[in-house]
Amino acid sequence: MIFLLGETAAGREIAAELTFRGIEFRQPAFDTALETDQGLNLTDISLVIDAAHPGASSRLNQLRSGCEQAGIPYVRLERPATMLPASPLLYPADSWEEALTRLAERVEALQGSSRRPTVFVTTGSYQLESLVSRLAEKARLVVRVLPEGRLVQKCQDLGFSPRDIVAMQGTFSKDINRSLFKFYGANLLLTRDSGAPGGTDTKIAAALSLGMEVVLVKRAAASQGFALPSVKELLAWLESEGFPDDGARRQIR
Repeated sequence: MIFLLGETAAGREIAAELTFRGIEFRQPAFDTALETDQGLNLTDISLVIDAAHPGASSRLNQLRSGCEQAGIPYVRLERPATMLPASPLLYPADSWEEALTRLAERVEALQGSSRRPTVFVTTGSYQLESLVSRLAEKARLVVRVLPEGRLVQKCQDLGFSPRDIVAMQGTFSKDINRSLFKFYGANLLLTRDSGAPGGTDTKIAAALSLGMEVVLVKRAAASQGFALPSVKELLAWLESEGFPDDGARRQIR
């Protein structure tokens, strides 16, 4: 059984390709994956594919170590970082915590020119709690998440009104992003570097074309272990390794 991690565009693409090929797999919610991480219940798992957000993947270190000890291949999808434009409106951050600090600074700076700045958030539902606790009273937060009931419910539980929840599945073109940012009157964009396939370049381009400031959570340093840079190469590797198989575990070459 293949264990697929990641509620991302890449995760959805991999899931669709595995389904098309008739390959059996499980794709748990990230919180469920963390429970597996803590309990290391690796029964019947022959391969783990980690397509989680770069910032979230670091929380799976215990699972990665457990797979290594059990001889279960663990493959990380690590797309190349986005080439960032030179702009005084772009504020890269090396971590989520740094991004929140920088975002809070920019919100405070904008409060003089805008009664209540609007932040358009495209980092998904992961770590929303810390964002809300830090900035909900200082800015209007508009969040874009996948159109899944549990994610919309999570946003509502955190205090988001229905008008501030954009439930859509990307990736999105520059024009679509621009239209959404303009419709919500956004002053700031908070996003992660998910690479060009994740639409980071079009989000940044759309925001800058409107004069919005952008706080970007940069990619973490490349993780240890076996990694591939694209879904295409990952699928080719699966085929070359003979997955699916009878469940036998092997060492990654």
